[in-house]
Amino acid sequence: MQVRIYYGGTFNPIHNGHLQASFEVAELLNADSIHLLPNCIPPHKSNPTETPEQRMIMCELASSIDSRLQIDSRELLREQASYTIDTLKQLRREFADDSLVFMIGMDSLNSLDTWADWQQLTDFAHLLVVPRGGCKQDLNQDIAQYLLQVETQDVSLLSSKPCGHVFIADTTELEISSSQIRQRYQAGLNCLCLLPAAVNEYIIKHDLYQL
Repeated sequence: MQVRIYYGGTFNPIHNGHLQASFEVAELLNADSIHLLPNCIPPHKSNPTETPEQRMIMCELASSIDSRLQIDSRELLREQASYTIDTLKQLRREFADDSLVFMIGMDSLNSLDTWADWQQLTDFAHLLVVPRGGCKQDLNQDIAQYLLQVETQDVSLLSSKPCGHVFIADTTELEISSSQIRQRYQAGLNCLCLLPAAVNEYIIKHDLYQL
């Protein structure tokens, strides 16, 4: 059974926190690739001022640092809000016999009950939760009850079963956020230690994240 890892997000901009988590998850699951899945219109955030094309280019530039990084543009091609449940249903139709692993941050787990059809997500994929700097697990009763049914501490199940579980990974917790990076660019501060050099060059060249 092939393991297919997808990491969805606005990636505005993509940074080393996203990349480090991706690599560690790929190593944890012994996977050959990680599919970055930038979304066009995020349901839970305000629309990015940067265009889908600009965020796609930044993901492509970031992917050049490691051959395991692949870009999946399906959500960027949608003209309506990108709901994860719709994407997972589509991926399951395409890869019926594979294990699908969808990466989310701890902040997303804490608010999972605000997602569309959230309790059905594990009908189509596993959810793998990675730490986010400064964000602790804080679950309401509904999400905690859901985890009692689907959480596993046996990572091998994510490789041997196509879907059905939530696994909370112990990956490196980097104190980096896209909002912090945007604020630093607005203030004219150096961000080179926070994201790939090619992404930094693109942001500066095109005057992104300026007031």
